[in-house]
Amino acid sequence: MPARLMFIFPAVFLLLSCVTAPREDSAVLEPKTIEQVRDLSHPEFEVHRDRISPEAKAAEKMFMDEIDDLTPEEKAELEREPLTEAEKEALETEIEFDFVLDARETQAMENYFKLYTQRHRNSFQIWLERSEMYLPYIKEVFKERGLPEDLIYLPFAESGFNPRAYSRAGAAGLWQFMPGTGRMYDLRVDWWLDERRNPFLSTYAAADYLARLYDEFECWYLALAAYNAGEGRVGRAMQRSGHENYFDLINGPYLAMETRNYVPKFLAILKILRNLEELGFDPIDWERAPDYRELEIPPGTDLVALSRASGMELDEFKKYNPAFRRDVSPSDSRTKIMLPDTRAQAAVEFLDSPDAEQHAGYHRYQVSSGDSWWRISNRFGVPVSVLKQMNNTTSDMLRPGQYVFVPASGSTHAETSTQDYAQRRGNYEVQSGDTLWDISRKFNVEMQTLIAANGLGGNTIRPGQKLYIPGHTQSGGGDGSRVQTTYSVNSGDTLWKISRKFNVGMDDLRSANDLRGNTIRPGQKLEIPGSSSVTTYEVRSGDTLSGIASRFGVNTRDLQNWNNISRGQVIRPGDRLEVRID
Repeated sequence: MPARLMFIFPAVFLLLSCVTAPREDSAVLEPKTIEQVRDLSHPEFEVHRDRISPEAKAAEKMFMDEIDDLTPEEKAELEREPLTEAEKEALETEIEFDFVLDARETQAMENYFKLYTQRHRNSFQIWLERSEMYLPYIKEVFKERGLPEDLIYLPFAESGFNPRAYSRAGAAGLWQFMPGTGRMYDLRVDWWLDERRNPFLSTYAAADYLARLYDEFECWYLALAAYNAGEGRVGRAMQRSGHENYFDLINGPYLAMETRNYVPKFLAILKILRNLEELGFDPIDWERAPDYRELEIPPGTDLVALSRASGMELDEFKKYNPAFRRDVSPSDSRTKIMLPDTRAQAAVEFLDSPDAEQHAGYHRYQVSSGDSWWRISNRFGVPVSVLKQMNNTTSDMLRPGQYVFVPASGSTHAETSTQDYAQRRGNYEVQSGDTLWDISRKFNVEMQTLIAANGLGGNTIRPGQKLYIPGHTQSGGGDGSRVQTTYSVNSGDTLWKISRKFNVGMDDLRSANDLRGNTIRPGQKLEIPGSSSVTTYEVRSGDTLSGIASRFGVNTRDLQNWNNISRGQVIRPGDRLEVRID
């Protein structure tokens, strides 16, 4: 994993003094000074204090089984694995970067190529799917900066496009910034937020950092090596070796093996991306990402209440805003969030309501005899410095009976405030005999969306109760029919494509059909486990495929597959679409 180092050695200042003005085609963000970075640092705010999620741990494990971690025997076995003709042709593909590799690097590139196309093929396919949410945005930013387009694919080598990925060294996010480097590029890393995990802000920081590295080293080989190891380490290696040429530098013991293999690894990824369909991968869907809308929220916003009012659970909200480390937004500043455009209006309504008032996400704690800032800190798991900041004090003194603000845990407070808000904006009155299922079918709204939007603890409703129906004017109908459970394999089908088409796992498909591998043939009949309900939706003026998919909680690509809609094909009012709902 990359090791971006904070620049704390004198030799680095020599390098920094050589940095030229930004290139004319780049709007490079000027980083903070070392002193400013130190001012932002605090032991209580360090990332290692944050509990890493299971997803982040899985992402870290995924990168541990790479070339540098293989035993000599495993490497030899990998090198002996044969290449198909398609794989041989892919390795010959010319790419934008005119890199020339020696024999050792060529073998390293081939090893990475095999690792991602053979041993970790399923993982690479997952990375491809994740990338679709961010690549259009990254491409636009890098184009603005005048950077080579191929650089937009660096997160494949860094994080597998997982914004919550952490390295063993403490780097985080799509672009794997270390805390100090992130802060130097205006990414907030503290108890409240880790903006290295913000895919949008960190993309601007990565573009600025890459542009600065190229301005400094005037060579993309060295710039990429410095991105991996840190410019201080590469600068010191150049000083010790006396070499200014990348190839001379990597032939000595001056850089870690991971850094020397970084360019071959990146080239292997680029060659795979140039030949996805030929290698049997699904191509990148550049239209999958939703239309994002940026909103600004006040200090102390209750994120649980905000997400539920927007028709989402907190986990879904944090999928679009993974930088938040708490269920409450920072108490000291307004914060920007990103939401799919289809969720934004409900969020705006919530933010304009009394529930979004400053510090709505906190509760008042009454100080008891014997309490101290330290005891309150331990009780609620909030750093003393944050408690004092929230309560606008620097004093160590507390008195019994005094009230202090403490971040609310979220669930109880959020559920109550969401229910109250739903009652005020309710647009449907429950009738005798109604069930949530009936109402969800009537208005084409997922049951979980109804539950979240109304702060319900379960499926129980009562006659006369007011419910808020998100987008209740949208029409559609359902015939309640069932999808066929037998599928005839077509030419060009793969088990992966069929699993995506019917929203079932590949393991479930294999088990249901007694398959030992992934091989299938045209005309073969497959049983599809877990059949789904079919709803027919009539397209209205202003509808888009992504909007309809979001409304029903399905994937845009699945919606296209179910209705034989090709990429770029226009839908028109009056068209009837089949929607399959689990």
